[in-house]
Amino acid sequence: MKRRKAAGGAPAWMTTFADLMAVLVVFFVMLYAFSTIDAEKYERMATSLKRTLNPEAAGQPADPSLIDLEGHSQQPSSIESIERPRPSPREESGEKKRSEVVNEIRRALQDPIQKGLIKVAAGESGVLIRFQEQAMFRTGDVRISEGFRGALTTLARILQGTPGDVRVAGHTDDVPIESSRFRSNWALSAERAVSVVHAFEDGGIRSDRLVVEGHAHTRPVRPNDSADNRARNRRVDVYIFEND
Repeated sequence: MKRRKAAGGAPAWMTTFADLMAVLVVFFVMLYAFSTIDAEKYERMATSLKRTLNPEAAGQPADPSLIDLEGHSQQPSSIESIERPRPSPREESGEKKRSEVVNEIRRALQDPIQKGLIKVAAGESGVLIRFQEQAMFRTGDVRISEGFRGALTTLARILQGTPGDVRVAGHTDDVPIESSRFRSNWALSAERAVSVVHAFEDGGIRSDRLVVEGHAHTRPVRPNDSADNRARNRRVDVYIFEND
């Protein structure tokens, strides 16, 4: 009896196996692509969080940044360092301008900055100047102290040549105000911002660039759990935002 010759080629199951391997390769390539597509965004977020929320650990001065203005004060979890992409010429130009504005303000207001009454910082979208309450106002009052009007006039002169909107935001702590003049901390924070805006107008800044905001106690930079932290939360923040 003649023995039957075996069919040539690979077994039939190898075709299915090869298809499965091809699908797995495509799947893992897609996973890798999804994990790296937002590298630039995560890098920027990591840098901003590191400098804003833990400046001492990052080796940076404890100045506020634009993200800090919005009251983000929780400690972030660790984020892996990602190589920073090269900024575009437009981004480099914007960073240079913001740095020049910050340096000019620091030179002009050197004394109150050294005393901790004013803080200045640059972010990705503009510049922040932060005034502590004790620098400008008496407790529960909205009249700017005479000794500080000169600083606001100097700042207004600098900001005249800086493009963009100037947003002035008043902030308080969480202690309810007891005054016949102000119904609540909302009114107090807004009135303080208005006082600064009037000083800027007197200093030559156009009215159509100015915006007033009052946030009361809703955007603290520190927990309202001590006298020192409450003093830090009582402030006026001035944002200079670049127009697109």
